[in-house]
Amino acid sequence: MCGIAGFFGKEKIPTILQIKKTLNLMKVRGQDGISYIEKKFKKKKIIFLHSRLSIIDPSKKAAQPFIDDEGMIVFNGMIYNYIEIKKILETKKIFFRTNSDTEVLLKFLNYFGPGKINSLEGMWSFAYFNFKRKKIILSRDRFGEKPLYYYFNKSCLIFGSNLNYINSLYQNNFETNLKKVNDNLVFGWENFNSEKTFFKNILSLKPGNNFEIDLEFKKKKKKYWNFTSLKINKKSNYLIEKVRLKKIIFDNIKKKLRTDFPIACLLSGGVDSSIIASVSNIIKSKQIKCFSIKASEKNYDESVLIRKNIKKIGCKHSFIQIPKKNYLLELQNIIRKTSSVLPSITWLVFAVICERIKRLGFKVVLSGIGGDEMFAGYYIHHLQYLKSIKNKTNFKHNYNFWKKNTARYVRSEKLKNFQLYLKNDKKYPDSHLEQIEFKRYFKKNKKKKVKKYFNNSFKNELFKDIFYQTLPAQLYASDNISMFYGIEARSPFVSEQIFYESFKYPNHFLINKGVGKKILRDSMNGIVHKSILENTNKIGFFSSIKNFFNLNSSQFKKVLFSNSYINSLINREKVEEILKKKYLNNYENHLVFNILNHSIFLNCNKKN
Repeated sequence: MCGIAGFFGKEKIPTILQIKKTLNLMKVRGQDGISYIEKKFKKKKIIFLHSRLSIIDPSKKAAQPFIDDEGMIVFNGMIYNYIEIKKILETKKIFFRTNSDTEVLLKFLNYFGPGKINSLEGMWSFAYFNFKRKKIILSRDRFGEKPLYYYFNKSCLIFGSNLNYINSLYQNNFETNLKKVNDNLVFGWENFNSEKTFFKNILSLKPGNNFEIDLEFKKKKKKYWNFTSLKINKKSNYLIEKVRLKKIIFDNIKKKLRTDFPIACLLSGGVDSSIIASVSNIIKSKQIKCFSIKASEKNYDESVLIRKNIKKIGCKHSFIQIPKKNYLLELQNIIRKTSSVLPSITWLVFAVICERIKRLGFKVVLSGIGGDEMFAGYYIHHLQYLKSIKNKTNFKHNYNFWKKNTARYVRSEKLKNFQLYLKNDKKYPDSHLEQIEFKRYFKKNKKKKVKKYFNNSFKNELFKDIFYQTLPAQLYASDNISMFYGIEARSPFVSEQIFYESFKYPNHFLINKGVGKKILRDSMNGIVHKSILENTNKIGFFSSIKNFFNLNSSQFKKVLFSNSYINSLINREKVEEILKKKYLNNYENHLVFNILNHSIFLNCNKKN
């Protein structure tokens, strides 16, 4: 885990002062060392910058930028199958001087070139230059776990892990993209996978893409991974697939436990984090320590389930309480140093955990991100499933099970009323209910065009969650927050293999008799405590915004309504009504926090 940045070009070449300033900014993504390298080809400069958070092979010889006789690289992320790739390369008489996955990646690219990138398992963003081919290759992992931003014109390329690295290297003071801010406020989750960023002319490299530039500035963008066809195996045997899934999960988690430092694991009372904690401690003989948030509200208290699973696992565990302090200062610091916003209040909870486990000496944390998207774990997935079978004979049977097993736990009236969902879905076919909730708080309402990817409507919605809605936002926040605290976040469920496996299942393997993640739950019988596998009440790492801020304080209101552009978009009186409420629902929590984040961001970038 690291920060990367770089320049390639012949005009506006960064000065030593700019490079040092940028390296100083990059410390937020890596406190274990900063360095850079310069090369010149045909009157064009190539500068690679790196800040290191050492996870694999912490020795100095594994530091970056990494260079050999054939190429050089700056790399952020983790190649989980680097041991297997290294063995293949060693059969080609390729020798290694470190134990790092960075050197394996460099030698892999030297030998195979970019055409074999699909062989990599991992999360990454990297810039690679080959001395013979004389091309710079930018690459980003399949799901976008690692960020990579770039600016390109006819005379230069600038890239970085954070937006402010590009501003620093180019000294251009890129203009703020107010349309992006507007869309983020209105569409929330759906806007984090966009190529467009908070600054005009700075783009985000799309997941699963390479971007190649030669010395003549000829560019080529190539998608190396593209899932376009959906083939559901209707003849699948449930029992066979259940056993197969168990093995796949164990294999994936085993690779994601590769590190030279202690590993922490987030644990709620939910299925996903419980699976990761349980399997990790089986593989590592109870050496993984688990951490949970101590709930301050009875409705969100999962401590009974957590304690049951910890007793079964037998590992060390701690509850973390949200300390009382000024989180306005903390949030402003995060936004300023990462040039990002937090998608929801959940990520302040995540920040509290990261800050605590970093102080305890951990550098890697595992989370259940991706499990809900891969295996249909959200309450809205049940409505989408029912919609997909509403004209079939098994609808009434499944509807009754849903009412009995799941709907009773749902807090939102719009998510527990199937007929209302169908009515609203005609207006908002992306099934994003926040648009319905939010519209009265904005002066103008916008509708987002919705693309249909598959005829199977249920799998279509899961696909959108994975690549266009909830998962991109979570990965964006997970990376920014964890790196801010010097932690590498790993998400075992975010896996190409798990994705292919879950998408080939018939829909009823995922939701059955009102139970979501059915095959995932059944595959973990005997591994995770029975009470968790049977529990259909979804809570997770949630906390009210009131646990972090005094919504009626003059200081909070001053920051919330501090930006004139944000104020021009919202109905301030209606937002102020929310602040006075004793209890805020999820949508209201999200709305207020969303406004707060974007106001802070714009104020941090007033010069733009």
